[in-house]
Amino acid sequence: MVSSTEVNFNLQALLEQLSQDELSKFKSLLRTVSLGNEVQKIPQKELATIQVFEKMHRVDLSERVKDELRGEQKLASNAPAFSSGITRKEREPVDVEEMLERFKAGTLDNEDRYRFILKTKFREMWQSWPGDSKEVHVMAERYRMLIPFSNPRVLPGPFSHTVVLHSPAGLGKTTLANKLMLDWTEDNLIQKFKYAFYLSCRELSRLGPCSFAEMVFRDWPELQDDIPHILAQAQKILFVIDGFDELGAPPGALIQDICGDWTQQKPVPVLLGSLLKRKMLPKATLLVTTRPRALRDLRFVAEQPIYIRVEGFLESDRRAYFLRHFGDEDQAMRAFELMRSNAALFQLGSAPAVCWIVCTTLKLQMEKGEDPAPTCLTSTGLFLRFLCSQFPQGAQLWGALRALSLLAAQGLWAQMSVLHGEDLESAGVQESDLRLFLDRDILRQDRVSKGCYSFIHLSFQQFLTALFYALEKEEEEDRDGHAWDIGNVQKLLSREERLKNPDLIQAGRFLFGLANEKRVKELEATFGCRMSPEIKQELLRCDISRKNGHSTMADLKELLCCLYESQEDELVKEVMAQFKEISLHLNAVDMAPSSFCFKHCPNLQKMSLQVIKKETLPENVAASESNAEAERSQDDQDMLPFWPDLCSIFGSNKDLMSLEINNSFLSASLVKILCEQIASDNCHLQRLVFKNVFPADAYRNLCLALRGHKTVTHLTLQGTDQKDVLPALCEVLRHPECNLRYLGLVSCSATTQQWADLSLALEANRSLMCVNLSDNELLDEGAKLLYTTLRHPKCFLQRLSLENCHLTEANCKDLAAVLVVSRELTHLCLAKNSLKDTGVKFLCEGLSYPECKLQALVLWNCDITSDGCCSLAKLLQEKSSLSCLDLGLNHIGVTGVKVLCEALSKPLCNLRCLLWGCSIPPFSCEDLCSALSCNQSLITLDLGQNPLGSSGVKMLFQTLTRPGTLQTLRLKIDDFNDELHKLLEEIKENNPQLIIDTEKHDPWKKRPSSHDFMI
Repeated sequence: MVSSTEVNFNLQALLEQLSQDELSKFKSLLRTVSLGNEVQKIPQKELATIQVFEKMHRVDLSERVKDELRGEQKLASNAPAFSSGITRKEREPVDVEEMLERFKAGTLDNEDRYRFILKTKFREMWQSWPGDSKEVHVMAERYRMLIPFSNPRVLPGPFSHTVVLHSPAGLGKTTLANKLMLDWTEDNLIQKFKYAFYLSCRELSRLGPCSFAEMVFRDWPELQDDIPHILAQAQKILFVIDGFDELGAPPGALIQDICGDWTQQKPVPVLLGSLLKRKMLPKATLLVTTRPRALRDLRFVAEQPIYIRVEGFLESDRRAYFLRHFGDEDQAMRAFELMRSNAALFQLGSAPAVCWIVCTTLKLQMEKGEDPAPTCLTSTGLFLRFLCSQFPQGAQLWGALRALSLLAAQGLWAQMSVLHGEDLESAGVQESDLRLFLDRDILRQDRVSKGCYSFIHLSFQQFLTALFYALEKEEEEDRDGHAWDIGNVQKLLSREERLKNPDLIQAGRFLFGLANEKRVKELEATFGCRMSPEIKQELLRCDISRKNGHSTMADLKELLCCLYESQEDELVKEVMAQFKEISLHLNAVDMAPSSFCFKHCPNLQKMSLQVIKKETLPENVAASESNAEAERSQDDQDMLPFWPDLCSIFGSNKDLMSLEINNSFLSASLVKILCEQIASDNCHLQRLVFKNVFPADAYRNLCLALRGHKTVTHLTLQGTDQKDVLPALCEVLRHPECNLRYLGLVSCSATTQQWADLSLALEANRSLMCVNLSDNELLDEGAKLLYTTLRHPKCFLQRLSLENCHLTEANCKDLAAVLVVSRELTHLCLAKNSLKDTGVKFLCEGLSYPECKLQALVLWNCDITSDGCCSLAKLLQEKSSLSCLDLGLNHIGVTGVKVLCEALSKPLCNLRCLLWGCSIPPFSCEDLCSALSCNQSLITLDLGQNPLGSSGVKMLFQTLTRPGTLQTLRLKIDDFNDELHKLLEEIKENNPQLIIDTEKHDPWKKRPSSHDFMI
């Protein structure tokens, strides 16, 4: 207790400000203030007076006492300190507010003392981020408002008691968790929790079996006596489980042997699984942070969680951070634009630590008068410049760098970002080896786990891992790294390892980046180290660089990113020479690697591109129309610098014959550049496909570029709802030098007049042989105009597809007339039109004329029944030009099958190909087998969509054991038993020319007859 007589510093002026009642209250409160042993070394009497004034709500008087204390501290810090042996430089001023907090802690009960200790701890962690942390705080506040129990705007009521924050490393999950703990200590959470506990999975992963109580309270001896009382109030407890991915629990460990007894000894994963599964303390509130790799395990155990993806710095945050870091707006914006010009680096910049690295590096370069632009070309170049800028040239730190890169590699392979004391010991690294990197914030001492270290960001750990592989090994070192339980270069870049450990992906890219000769010289000059002379050859031997190493689009993208990081032309040329076909989905991040690598792809013949918009907004932030427009504009800015290089290959590569662009959004600028390259005399493209490209005027611009183009023979335009494409297309068709042989105009909205113009253009064109007008609503007038063109004696069309053009049986009468007079038409597709039996009858009348030249007719899904089959059967029994017929997805019934089989048995039947997916029942196979025994013309028979059953297939196989004309049979076999297998072997022996395909195809996606209408 403090007696009033002990307060002997000058209070006279302060006490005179009090009334008589206030003076009595001051004396009474002063007697209640206790002095703890922990505050013996601070001015207790003054602090006690401050505390009493604050309790009396006389802030004005407490501030005057604080001012007096600050004055005393200033004098003390300026005074000589020879007697204590401490120099003036070593004496640091003490913060009065901190002294007051420490003083208060000595007067608190156990629970309040626990809260105070946490407040001190998390305030320090909250303020410890390198560089100016204002934007970090803004970011944390933005996501804090998404958490129900910390958002004051959330309406009162029930909400999920489990919240999961997930994101890649370094985007602010732990920062946000720290902020929530700090808010709790300051009573700033909207939901009032009496207790909050921070559980670091990084620390918990090193614990052996223990009880739940021991796990939670192991660092809080002052709360041990209150454990039963605390845990009995689960609804008032908040658990913050940080770094769930670092728990390292084996598969199934979280849900194995879960329990609700907090005194029972269990492995830590079981205890956490029991908490998440709501077996332990089911009414507690949980906040979990994790990287994506552990989300799958978390989904199995977390009960009805809210998932919040933390995105880190948004673009506005990054811009504000640059402005604060540089001070000078011009320099800041130049640096910011340089980072944004590299989409991959800009994406990494969503991590505050990476922003700090970029700012630190570029600011130093600008101060030296160097050009920072080359530094931002690749992430490897930026990280290398940052590392080298922290040390003087010729520093001879090879040993320390080697040790750090080894630790980075070990941690990355183990999927750990923290270095423990035993990790250093096992690698033969001394703590003193790391001091230089700690002093420069490359490595940081962990504030939660004492004696542990972490890298400033995962990406820098990945860079150092790549450096480990790039450095030349000493003779005594194991080349494959087995001594340190890490893989060699081949393993690092293998698809299997990247799937198991995605953190290896960026390390592989950095390794390619370190194959650059200029960067090698910079590293060697700075650290006195030697880089491996064999690294390029090792990279060329890796699966990712070889033909069998990029079977998927993801593999190909990864290869392009790796090659781009290298910036080594010869290396890129050697790898890309193997490509003849490329299919890619491109966004702004992919544009720079793709444009760089495609220029070194001399043997490329076919390219398929899908230009997609990158995701920029967090999933929790709704995008307005203006936001969406802004994103498209930003995508355009990001892509535009690289798009000309990518398009230049259409003129520079004479072997490139085919280009397909589908499901893409191309701005006016991108379309203009593309069309200029296609229109160039140097362009040798023969096949062009535009499918679902936006905006729709891209089709018109492409057509304008193709006027008079001599090499393009195949053009497909699909998916435009605009009406301005047809006039431009008609100009192409009328041009005397038009060389188009195939035209696909699919899903095009047009007026009757525009269809009339197209019909006239088709009539004038002398090169077209095949036209595909599928998925167009021709209407009666449009159809009649087209039929007029087809009847014209100078029309040279051989193949025509009118699939899904809303034709009816009435249109078939006009079509029949076309079939009679057309001299060239040999293939006609009428699939997905409701022609019905009457329409088929009209068509058969036209086909029956000897002048008819039609060879292939597709009537797939045309609402045909057995009556329509009777018309077809009559036609097939006579001498006819028709040799290929597709009747798939028509319900022709048993009668329809029977009459067609009878027609197939006739000697005049000329049918060579029959596609017959009409739900033929097993008992109809007898008729089919009889027909196959007699038929002498059929080469291909497709029965793939018929449920023939084992009995039907058996009858067919028995028939086919005898040699015949059939060469291809497609079947659906649901039960391939031993008897069928034996018959199949007999067919292979007796009928070797017959190929039987039993693969299942979706007829709606892939119809066998479709290829007949392509040239």
